[in-house]
Amino acid sequence: MKFFGKAMILFLGAYISLIAILALIENIFLASAVALFGSLFIYLFIAFVMRTKDVSEFYVAGRSIGSIPIGASIASNWMSGASFVSMAGVIALLGFDGLPYIIGWTLGYCIAAFMIAPFIRKSATYTIPEFIETRACYWPIARLVAVFILFIISFTYLIAQLVTTGIIVGRFLGLPAILGTIISSIIVIAFAGSGGWKSIVWVNVAQYFILIVAYWCVFIAAAYVAGIFNPWPHIGYGGILTTLELKEIQFGLRTLTEPFLRVLGGGMGELNWIFSALCLMLGTVGLPHVLSQFYLVKDVRTARYGVAWGLTFIGLLYITAPVYAILARYAFSQTWGMAIKDVFNLAWVQKWLPTGLIKLSDVNRDGILQPPEMSFHNDIVVIGMPDMFGLPWYFTPIIAIGGLAAALSTANGLIMVMAIGATRDIYKKFINPNASERKEIWIGRAMLIVLSVISSIFGARALDDPTFSTYVALLVGWAFVFAAASFTPIIILGIFWKDLNKYGMVMGMISGLAIALPYVVGVGLYGMPPITIFGSKIGTIAWGTLAFLINLIVTIVVSLATGGKKANTKEVLRFVDELKTPE
Repeated sequence: MKFFGKAMILFLGAYISLIAILALIENIFLASAVALFGSLFIYLFIAFVMRTKDVSEFYVAGRSIGSIPIGASIASNWMSGASFVSMAGVIALLGFDGLPYIIGWTLGYCIAAFMIAPFIRKSATYTIPEFIETRACYWPIARLVAVFILFIISFTYLIAQLVTTGIIVGRFLGLPAILGTIISSIIVIAFAGSGGWKSIVWVNVAQYFILIVAYWCVFIAAAYVAGIFNPWPHIGYGGILTTLELKEIQFGLRTLTEPFLRVLGGGMGELNWIFSALCLMLGTVGLPHVLSQFYLVKDVRTARYGVAWGLTFIGLLYITAPVYAILARYAFSQTWGMAIKDVFNLAWVQKWLPTGLIKLSDVNRDGILQPPEMSFHNDIVVIGMPDMFGLPWYFTPIIAIGGLAAALSTANGLIMVMAIGATRDIYKKFINPNASERKEIWIGRAMLIVLSVISSIFGARALDDPTFSTYVALLVGWAFVFAAASFTPIIILGIFWKDLNKYGMVMGMISGLAIALPYVVGVGLYGMPPITIFGSKIGTIAWGTLAFLINLIVTIVVSLATGGKKANTKEVLRFVDELKTPE
């Protein structure tokens, strides 16, 4: 480890020096490229040092991770490119109606952390499908169904992360976005293939601190320019929010703080808002790449402390996203009422117009920009912040490095849970139970390559086809829908309800997914009108709450109808008791 520390210091010194030299000779493009791609070598170096051939370290990092590292790893794995790049943009666009993302994700993490994590760790299983099979009296069908659902959830989430990396590379360096997607897939293979979860967890730790420093550096600088240190940006931004709302009223707009007026996930209304927040909360509890991290810690006590650290680390970004949103919205509002030609001449507008993230049109041909004549994509709120407030050039690669770290950290965990699902839950369980540890690890590495290639193809397709890109952007939210509809009720009941049996578990997962999947595809992809309940249009994200309830009801009814806990073996009932027995 001493060699590791010295080598890392030498690399960082050379990395920063090269960027500084390129900046001094005013080659800003090359300096930005070195900064962005150089960050990848930091992660590769860590992965190389943490490489392993031990199957326990490959699957669960030897169950040796401490509370602070696992907290940082969970936070970086949890805060995907969607959280880093898009969440503030959603709030800037939807205002109050975008809050279900923050409320749902935060509450969901709290439930997963304090009600689920310790029991998952105490189960001594390796994967969520293995936990489900164990709880289902070792019924192989339960494990197969769980693996199938794991792939649906994780694959939808993974494609979105690869697309995010492609977009970051394309927008910041002018390189083909597809190239960025391919590069990110290769990098992820290197992270995961070298040491499995042992490599990934320490790479995630580094990525968390890089992404949060990047997020806060730009935020603090923009807040300083905007003058909202009164006494601290999170408190002082109320002043510019008031100014913004007065300007919105002046131009006849609905203010950002007015509730239930905007479309969220294809739906609208109070019930859609509540159901969307509930779905994102419930979906968090069932996300396999987050739950899998709880298998990596030393013991249950470490799991409890780890989730507390994780919530702290996540909170640093989540409490800052609304401030980003208001700063960006305020910057846009400064152009309202200006001459159109003057708006076109603004430096930051000129930079971002070619990307399509902002659009200008003089609809009424009066030469003056009205609010409806400027539209913006939510991605510009974070990645365009340095340009909106005229920050020095180096803030742009800083935010790009942070966004890349966020997307890659989530992709790490997603592709790992799928590779383990294919290896341990399918190959080792059903195809070759006698496989050696060495062969098992090599099969796992082969699956990483196969899954990365497949996801890269879909990611490239998403970047190439604007229609496909539209619904790929929704995949992150849909992953939560599928998790809430399938895994969440089974995991909660599996821990706390002894009458749950294997028949209820399998029927519940199948029925929940059968309710969620057609609605998401129909409304989200093919334009089917959303169902209206009590005057609210229920969007695709909100529908996940209804699918969760269907799963819950079917699981309980089928379990009771097939004997309840009488259908469980004494071994499984003892397993449930031991989950809740203090160490």
